[in-house]
Amino acid sequence: MGGSSSSLFFLLIMAALLVFMFSRTRKQQKAQQEMRNSIAPGAEVMTTSGMFGRVVETSAEEIVIEIAPGLRTRWTPRAVARVVTPGTGVTSSEQVPDSLEGLDLTKRDRDTPGDDAAGGASRAQ
Repeated sequence: MGGSSSSLFFLLIMAALLVFMFSRTRKQQKAQQEMRNSIAPGAEVMTTSGMFGRVVETSAEEIVIEIAPGLRTRWTPRAVARVVTPGTGVTSSEQVPDSLEGLDLTKRDRDTPGDDAAGGASRAQ
């Protein structure tokens, strides 16, 4: 009879852990949704892909983010990971240059073929 009471005890522990995990997930989802709903034009944001920019327009279906002066991209609101606040170590001047003047956009990466992290052979060309 002692075996059935210990089994019941472990089932209750497992059920409590599941309830705890689901409630925590719901809280995180609610906080994320509140953050997305509070995004307004002028806010500095970081997308889930790690791109930083300033919000220019918002609607329920999309957010327009300016990632460089005059360069705007459209995103779904779910793609915004967080709002960047001043003092977090990332400033808009570090993200995007003020102008493209002086940048050589024709330069290619200096890595040589086959110079990868795994030390593999170069790909056939």
